[in-house]
Amino acid sequence: MNKILIITGAALFSTCVLFAQNNTPPPPPPPPAPAPTQAAPESGIKFNEVVHNFGQVEYNSDVKFTFEFKNISNEPVAIKDVGTSCGCTTPSYSKEPVAPGKTGSVTAKYDSSRIGAFTKTLTVYINNDQIKLMIRGTVLPPKSDNTPQSK
Repeated sequence: MNKILIITGAALFSTCVLFAQNNTPPPPPPPPAPAPTQAAPESGIKFNEVVHNFGQVEYNSDVKFTFEFKNISNEPVAIKDVGTSCGCTTPSYSKEPVAPGKTGSVTAKYDSSRIGAFTKTLTVYINNDQIKLMIRGTVLPPKSDNTPQSK
């Protein structure tokens, strides 16, 4: 009788394990995040570029870039604010409204006292829209002072 119970239990267990297998394929990966765009039709401005790569920069050097934009609307546009993805990036921007057909700018300054690769985002709030700007690069380690000096 014990053998029959053991065999029946083993058969029942194996059946449960077989039916517990999930043969559905995994879901597809999520789509990549959209890249920043140069124009924001709702805001009425168009940037010359929205991603700037500094490449390799020296430690503690002056790392800044100015993104320029043109007002492509029929009305003046004004930047309300510029936010950054961290405190290592300092923005400055055109404070006065930019007339139709004229240009304005957003400048990003990066603190290059942090060694390694960086990718930082600036969010420009203009009219009722947001435009993402991006800076990236790599800060090289400081040069060693152990180099032999000639006499």
